[in-house]
Amino acid sequence: MHELGYAIEIIRTLEDFMETEHLSVIKEVTLTVGEATGIVPRFMMECWPAAIADSDKIKDCELKIKEVKAFGECHNCDKQFPVAENKRICPFCGSEDYDMVTGYEFEISEIKGH
Repeated sequence: MHELGYAIEIIRTLEDFMETEHLSVIKEVTLTVGEATGIVPRFMMECWPAAIADSDKIKDCELKIKEVKAFGECHNCDKQFPVAENKRICPFCGSEDYDMVTGYEFEISEIKGH
């Protein structure tokens, strides 16, 4: 489960942010996670309590996750389509030649603290 490693890195980033922004507590953090990252939001949510347990300033921080569906844009017909549901094949023209438009996002998109 690589989600625990990501959770620990997020906590380090939040602690650095707290120091830079002179915050005493972070109550909520929202992650944006793309479908194509391989990160399983449910696993991230499950390991979050263990990851924050040793941090005094983040130990009560609630984790929220916004999931972003993976979409590709076909080079052949220029239409966008959901990649995973269509097994990486454009449903409009049958091409396998596309660029990912969304789905690789992994970022802290919102922090609530004081």
